Amino acid sequence: MGWASGSRLFSDVIVSIKPIVADEKQRVIIYKKLIAAFEDFDWDTQDECRGEDPAYDTALNELHPDWFE
Repeated sequence: MGWASGSRLFSDVIVSIKPIVADEKQRVIIYKKLIAAFEDFDWDTQDECRGEDPAYDTALNELHPDWFE
């Protein structure tokens, strides 16, 4: 069973990080670590946060390149 509320929480993470970490490459690094941590707790609705930050989209695509072909 997945963790759908994880998207609401991760969206809050994006809203918190995006304005204070200006460097997109740094945000990608942060998001990749956090995505992996959320997934360890069964988060399976990662696509719901796509479009909120280009750095998030890059991180998700790097972690799961086959999901969005």
